[in-house]
Order: sequence, then C-alpha cells, then structure tokens
Amino acid sequence: MESGCLGSFLGRLDLTLENGRITGYSHELVEVSDSLPVDARMQELVQQAVQPYREEFSQKAGETATILDRNNILESTMDNFLLQSMLHATGAELAFSNGWRYGAPIIAGPVTLNDLYNIIPMNPPVQTVQLKGEELLNMLEENLEKTFSPDPYSQQGGYVKRCMGLKAFIKIEAPKGNRIQKLFVNSQELELQRTYNAAFVTEQGVPQKYGVSRADAGVKAIEAMRQDLEKHSPVSIALLGTFTAV
Repeated sequence: MESGCLGSFLGRLDLTLENGRITGYSHELVEVSDSLPVDARMQELVQQAVQPYREEFSQKAGETATILDRNNILESTMDNFLLQSMLHATGAELAFSNGWRYGAPIIAGPVTLNDLYNIIPMNPPVQTVQLKGEELLNMLEENLEKTFSPDPYSQQGGYVKRCMGLKAFIKIEAPKGNRIQKLFVNSQELELQRTYNAAFVTEQGVPQKYGVSRADAGVKAIEAMRQDLEKHSPVSIALLGTFTAV
C-alpha cells in the first residue's frame, strides 16, 4: 500500500480475517532507500521509457533562487511560481490551480524542463474566466469544506486550492460556509457583485459551475513557466500568506 509521499515509503498491512471479520492486523513501514536491492528488469524498462526524452528534458529553462516545494497545506512556493507565471502570461487579476500533492522539491539553482513537468506533468492549457465576487467566495468556501470538514468522508484532496491575487483570513474550525472571515482581492475588500478576471489550469482550479466567458489563453502551463523563467531568472518565490488562519 502507498504510504508517505513522493515514493518515500511502502506500507505493508497484514489483516487477520475470521468469519468475514477483521480480528487482527499488523503494519510495517518500509523506507525506500539505497539499501533496497535494484530490480534489474524494472530499471531497464524505466531507462527505455526515459531515453527518448532525456536530452530534451535535461535542457535548462532558467534558475530559481528559492526552493520550490509543495509541503504546506495552505500555500506553497512551487504553486506560487506556477500561479505567478499564469498571471504574467494572461494579465489576469487572480490565478487558481488545484492543491496537488505530487512533485518532488526543486532546489535553488538551475531549473530544467524536466523540473517544469515535475510541477504539472499533464501540461494543460492556461484558461481565463470571469468570476463574480459572490462566486469567488462560494468557490473558496466549498474548497475549504472539502479540506477541513470534520466529517472525514466529506474531505477531498488534502490541500487548499492554490490562489494568487487574493488574501483570505479564515477560521479552520468554523462550520461549513463560514470559514472565511475577510477576503481581499489585490488589497481591496471583496465586492460580491463585482466581476473579477481570473486565470486557471484544469477544472479543479475553477470548477465548471463557476464563472462565465471561459477562454483558452493561448499558452500552456509549461510554456507560461518557461516564459517567466526567461524574463525573471533567477525567480525568487515566497509564501504570501494567501490563507491566514485566525
């Protein structure tokens, strides 16, 4: 069974069944390390799959002055880089992506094309949409409920939706629909009836039921990040306090 993240552990769970009921169990956590023997056939298959792309994916796309990772529930430097590149590519006020949990950290220094696919391997198109302030509030409340619901069967994803261009003060323990205490868009308090221009990737970023005038921005996620690196290397990406628990 999968345990931990980024392939760092394998879990073994042994169950004892008697008359259709679980009467006992034991669990072992196995660290994936250099001490484990290499499976020669699997290593050969991996090398065969990677070889046609090795030269292209090793190309340097730019540099980062800060570590890019996805280790935080509320916000991450890796996603802030992706969101920043989407804003630069589209000129939108807001940017959204899903709170993905994959992607090994990228250390400060050169960034390769392989690193960019590590951030968002499906390379979706960047899209734009117009959102009313009320929709924006409802979308974020829905996402916070999926992340922090006291009912574990109502939880989905594990990380808060990644956002840039807004700042929300939240009470994580508040009931459904009441977690956001104050919401600002680019330093201005949210106006429920105002329309905001947003960029996003995948429907996990902005679900289909929210917004109008969806359009393809004419650039894919990888190209947006490459353009950002070409113009701003080395990039320095910080945590902005997009969601602040109060």
